[in-house]
Amino acid sequence: MKKALISFLLVLAIVFSFALGVGAEEQHEIAVVVKVAGIPWFSRLEEGVKQAAKDFGVNAYMVGPTTADPAPQVQMVEDLVTRGVDAICVVPSDAKSLAPVFNRAREQGIVILTHESPFETEAVDWDVETIDSVQYGKAPVDAIVEKLKETGELEKYTPENPAGFVMLVGSLTVPLHNFWADTALEHAAENYPFLKELTSRLPTAESVEDSRAAVLDLITTYGDQLKAVIGWGSLGPVGAAQAVTEKGMEDQIIVVGSAIPSTVAPYLRTGAVDWAQLWDPRDAGYAMVYIAKQMLDGEEIVEGMEIPGMGPISIDGKVISVNQIKVMRTAEEAEALGF
Repeated sequence: MKKALISFLLVLAIVFSFALGVGAEEQHEIAVVVKVAGIPWFSRLEEGVKQAAKDFGVNAYMVGPTTADPAPQVQMVEDLVTRGVDAICVVPSDAKSLAPVFNRAREQGIVILTHESPFETEAVDWDVETIDSVQYGKAPVDAIVEKLKETGELEKYTPENPAGFVMLVGSLTVPLHNFWADTALEHAAENYPFLKELTSRLPTAESVEDSRAAVLDLITTYGDQLKAVIGWGSLGPVGAAQAVTEKGMEDQIIVVGSAIPSTVAPYLRTGAVDWAQLWDPRDAGYAMVYIAKQMLDGEEIVEGMEIPGMGPISIDGKVISVNQIKVMRTAEEAEALGF
């Protein structure tokens, strides 16, 4: 009887231990490294990362430096490689500077994904985009021209008497910001020769205050020549709007660009911002974690596979994309987006 009880307890312990092992199966660890933590854009992206972690049963989280400086971002990725996480998803400040550590990571079997970096893909597994980047680069230029039509000013501008504009980017090394800026310049040159860039793009658009200060300086420098500002970073149009509001120039300077709906809605209402666009950064965070999870599970990434809630993907080389551009012409359109 005693031997039978001991045998039964032994079997029970083995079964219990096995059950514990199955229940405690290690989750994939997926780190998302952004350009700069603590700003609204990346706080929204973090919501997508957290939701994906919940939906797909992975340990996914977001980290980022306190400034949009490539060096600390590279160090963060190096630390994650040393720790041996399963996947690293990065919104690069400078994709070229990250290439060496990306290569080391992939040699160790770590999945590497990027976002906002479709032109520097040699060292990554995939880049994940939620917009058509060419259309995104052209659209603000078209919006400026439409605004000039609305105000009846279009006909007064010629190549000899151009409407001057400036562009604000996150930094001079952010690939997608600078691609959009290049696309905007090409589009203007080919289709609107009466638009002229007054000065080289300024690396201020990850900071409201830097963008505000830059536009105040531009107003002083260029006066009536400055007709429009395009902000490619999500805080650029907000800073520009603050500057034109301070100067009482809401009806004189057109402000367009990328912006978070809840942040830009008050400026759309006053007319300090005339038009805005973006994709939902929450979608980007969610999509990166989803693709990383599929790869870690050994699933093949193929044309037409669906990211939950975003539809089927397109694949071009190493770029995975869905087109989810959202346009805001009014405060009501911005508020309707819900974030």
